[in-house]
Amino acid sequence: MERDPKSEYFVLRQTVAARGTARPILALCGFGIWAAVLTAVLVLLPYPAAASIPLMLLVVSFEVIRPLHFGAERIGRYIQVFHEEAGEPNRPLSETPSWERVAMSFGAVPGVGGHPLFVPMFLFATAINYLAVLLPAPVAIELGVMAIPHLAFIGWLVTSDRAMRNQRAIELVRMRELKNAPR
Repeated sequence: MERDPKSEYFVLRQTVAARGTARPILALCGFGIWAAVLTAVLVLLPYPAAASIPLMLLVVSFEVIRPLHFGAERIGRYIQVFHEEAGEPNRPLSETPSWERVAMSFGAVPGVGGHPLFVPMFLFATAINYLAVLLPAPVAIELGVMAIPHLAFIGWLVTSDRAMRNQRAIELVRMRELKNAPR
């Protein structure tokens, strides 16, 4: 079945927009629930091991947001290669849609906008979450054991941030390979 390129382009752009709208809403909800649970843990469960409960909420919140961003970026590269670079029959390339092409060539502007994965906020929240370990006056072994999941999450945040920074260029090359591969 042949698909209409204009409707596909429109649906894919709507998908990218919806994912872009959902990410900050989900982040705000996740941080709000995390803060409430962290407060409850500090008040009701003043044990260092209880810090794992709100930490798990941070991890889950991040894991809900991360694939939305990575998926939207992949859709963007598909749009760029299969719709924008391809052009439309009987129209010059300058008159075809070009959002992805222009956005990618524009690049990042330091200090403008937020982090698409909210990594700085998750790092800050992870540091605050460790207060649930420190405040109940833990013994040394509790400090060390509870540092492991906090540091593991920080490592995951840093790894995801690096992957996000490289994703566009890598996937652009791959999409072009897919487009030019023999069928």
